[in-house]
Amino acid sequence: MIPSCDPFAQDAKEDFFEMNSLNTIMLVMSPQRRVTPALRRAVAYARHADAVVHLCLFDFYGPIDYSKIVFGAEVADRARRDFLDERLLWLSEQAAGLADQGIRVECDAIWAPDPSKAVIGKMLQLQPDLVLKDVECASGRGSEIRPSGQDWKLLRLSPSPLMLVHPASHLLPRHLLAAVDVTMAGEEGDLNDRILQTAQDYAGLSHADLDLVSSFSYMPIDLYGSGFIANTYEIMDAAHQEALHRFAARHHMASNHVKRRCAFDTAQEIAACALDSKADLVVMGSAYHSGFDRLAFGATAESLLGKLACDVLLVKPARFVDELAKHVKGVQSQPELSAIA
Repeated sequence: MIPSCDPFAQDAKEDFFEMNSLNTIMLVMSPQRRVTPALRRAVAYARHADAVVHLCLFDFYGPIDYSKIVFGAEVADRARRDFLDERLLWLSEQAAGLADQGIRVECDAIWAPDPSKAVIGKMLQLQPDLVLKDVECASGRGSEIRPSGQDWKLLRLSPSPLMLVHPASHLLPRHLLAAVDVTMAGEEGDLNDRILQTAQDYAGLSHADLDLVSSFSYMPIDLYGSGFIANTYEIMDAAHQEALHRFAARHHMASNHVKRRCAFDTAQEIAACALDSKADLVVMGSAYHSGFDRLAFGATAESLLGKLACDVLLVKPARFVDELAKHVKGVQSQPELSAIA
């Protein structure tokens, strides 16, 4: 059973920043049916944003599908239902405890031969404002996160903001870092606004500190050859500084909370900034690339994820859902059982 996990006095609830955009939270539950950091995080956010939590458990047992060949569809369907019933019972027990604490909870046990496809299908159905999932780390509780194969698929295809929660996470983040690329323009530039606005919302929700970071990536001048204009680096460096200053001012970020890094390896510098500032949640974006009938994950975002030892919240561009619809075809609904607490 999930214990009460409110880190603040109940009478302080009214002091919280009202995050009107956080109405529906989807939690990808552990198939091992454990109470995890992501579950506690979902409850804490729901408590202070008055959001509905959808506890979604995606599971599968291969021999049940195989039994259809041997024993027939009726036997296989009954076994599948019993399998999901058992998981829904556990979910309902968790939901009942949360309902006693005033949390609105809905439960879904979903048959998922292809877990990633099933999760994306559920996201498209629920259209949650936030999806939470636990992530493993390399070794020990304080080391870098190591997204699984399923995590990478969700990071690439998730139409909703996706938060991966580190095993050593606090109940709520205390220090957020919003990572932007102010050199982007057009729709990709709009992604910066989404990243920072999202970070400001979640910082307000948990009374956390927030820093903004942008890294100026450059190649050493001598690698460009003799035809390289001598002052190009200075021009680009000054342009980046000015773009970051304008962006921060537009979003009312105080200068002492704006970090600027300069290095060839952007991902390494942002990871170092997260470590230096003791950030426990990095909010970042992925400007998707379309091709070969698939959506590719941004190289910088992918590299950064392998270097962070904290929670990650990934934000997509506004039109990503429309683009996803072109590539993810035939996301068929799987058998599922639902309950409301």
